[in-house]
Amino acid sequence: MEEKVQVEGALYAINAQYDLLSDSEKKVASYVLREPKKTVHFNVRELSKQSGASQAAVIRFCKHLNFTSFSNFKLRLARDVFGNYDERYVPDFELDSETSPSVVIHSVIQRFQHSFNALERCLDGKELEKAVSLIQSAHSTFLFGVGASGVVAFDFMQKLVRLGISVFYTHDTDLQLTAASTMRKDDCACIISYSGENDTMVAAAKQLKRSGTPIISVTMDSDNTLRRLSDISIVIPASERIYRQGASTSRINQLAVIDMLYSLMVAGNLDASIEAIEQTMAVTHRHVSTDNTP
Repeated sequence: MEEKVQVEGALYAINAQYDLLSDSEKKVASYVLREPKKTVHFNVRELSKQSGASQAAVIRFCKHLNFTSFSNFKLRLARDVFGNYDERYVPDFELDSETSPSVVIHSVIQRFQHSFNALERCLDGKELEKAVSLIQSAHSTFLFGVGASGVVAFDFMQKLVRLGISVFYTHDTDLQLTAASTMRKDDCACIISYSGENDTMVAAAKQLKRSGTPIISVTMDSDNTLRRLSDISIVIPASERIYRQGASTSRINQLAVIDMLYSLMVAGNLDASIEAIEQTMAVTHRHVSTDNTP
């Protein structure tokens, strides 16, 4: 594992050399000192606007303080704001108050396209097949996930229920841990966590290992705790840093994986799957007769 490199914070450098800055650079420095948490999200253009200095002054400010680039400045500022040396904790989005809808549409779609391309390269079909086989043969399947990953787990539960598979999921983390403590070897656990380091999910996985319950994980392609504890590991690209904007690409990738698992289950037993789906549709899409007779 690569050794983490300690990164010196930006605020110390700014305070130490503030008096040596030009008037326009001091505008940038003053804003950063006043609003470091906001600044770490900005691009050059937005920092220029918020500080009242030119974009050229922002670049000069970075060079004057020996930051190798604007990105390096934000990395070092993130060390002050988030208290972590790991570059993964630097936000991977840059706010701009004047971004047009067309630019947002293009950038979001482009980001998802890149993410799906990476997902296709990342996935192992054999691991998907193993996961499907385990879920189908298990006495019951328990799903685990919190936050955005919890949304994905809930979506998976709805799909499994439609196929007549015995499945349990709750948003309540205490109940998730309680469920983990009651599971048996003939059950199956599917834990969804992008980072693979969520405390509750790791605690659930450790409990499941003690009881011998097989674990499927859906996590990012990295050497994380959850992946190491899993029997079957389905990895998605490390497309977002840990501190990220609403878990956008990671959530979409996780949902795509769930759809793939569901599709494999349906294709593996098409007749029974169609029958189960039709039964659930009959209940959820029942027609309510309307009688307009007075």
